[in-house]
Amino acid sequence: MKIGIIGAGASGAFLAIRLKENNPSFDVTLIERNDKILKKVLVTGNGRCNYANMGDLVGKYNNELANKLLKEFKPQDIVAIFDKYGIHPTYLDELVFPTSMSAQTVVLMLSKKIEELGIKVKLNENVIDYQKKDNKFYVKTNENKYIFDKLVISAGGCAYPQLGTDGTLLNILKKKGYKIETLSPSLSPIKTKENTKKISGQRAKGRVTLLNNNEEVYKEDGEILFKDDGISGIVILNMSARINRLNDKKNIKLVVDLAPNSKAIKQNQYYEYVAPKIAEYLLANNLDIHHLVFTFKDFYEYKIAEVSHGGLSLSEVNDSLESKKEEGLYFTGEVLDIDGMCGGYNLMFAFASAEKVSKALGE
Repeated sequence: MKIGIIGAGASGAFLAIRLKENNPSFDVTLIERNDKILKKVLVTGNGRCNYANMGDLVGKYNNELANKLLKEFKPQDIVAIFDKYGIHPTYLDELVFPTSMSAQTVVLMLSKKIEELGIKVKLNENVIDYQKKDNKFYVKTNENKYIFDKLVISAGGCAYPQLGTDGTLLNILKKKGYKIETLSPSLSPIKTKENTKKISGQRAKGRVTLLNNNEEVYKEDGEILFKDDGISGIVILNMSARINRLNDKKNIKLVVDLAPNSKAIKQNQYYEYVAPKIAEYLLANNLDIHHLVFTFKDFYEYKIAEVSHGGLSLSEVNDSLESKKEEGLYFTGEVLDIDGMCGGYNLMFAFASAEKVSKALGE
């Protein structure tokens, strides 16, 4: 069987490996628009690649399908398989990293496995279109034409367009009549209506509460990074994922407590709890260290966001992630309307969706 996989990112590369491992007779081809595979993996986890998470999955994804797949292909399974490939785990609380603490190790070992298995890799090829005819898939790129028995789209969403994920395949699917859920940046810094330029570059730890129409939606502690026109930090990136799940985004506020473990701090004590520049900002604007309010204006652009929210509607696929419109066409990873919070969740879904499709094609 000839199988084509469009996109050699985390889900596409892992799918190719699992397919060839379990079905040696399969002819597997990866088509990648970049000059190297797994480019986006190199920037995950600040270059350390947090590829799994042993914590609770409740509320971590925008759709329960991710949780369902990760019950079938558990985080422990991912860790065990990676260990077999030479990506040995190191645990920081519930987060799992390669022992080297380098994403380059993950890319190197997966690339080595792809080479060992004889998987074909076509680099610098942009898919222009595909057609299904007589139970075959005809794929046209800027360089070649291919014919496959089965086709998998693993081309990602819109985040990090500088690394190749610019939504091209989603546009092709839309033209073919597939329903595409509205796309927006996720795990993104947030632009605020309040002026933060004077404390740009400053960091502080605190508790952030997300309010929608003055009702509490979500709360998390973490580090906040102030930017020229907004706020960032892992806790804020997680807030962006939660904001994307809201239908009404007209009255969203983030309330920050910069000293959540201390009570009734007087203004003349602010310098004791936050950096001097932040204390000066609070005092100059007569702001409460326990109740600093930021009004949501927008997300930052896709080139800064870690993932994209939205994508191919899950109503278009069956339980095996196969298209309901075109039998033999499958989807994995971020091209689907599933996104998770920070902490390895998006990579885990990429691997779990790849495993699901691998088993479906193997049958």
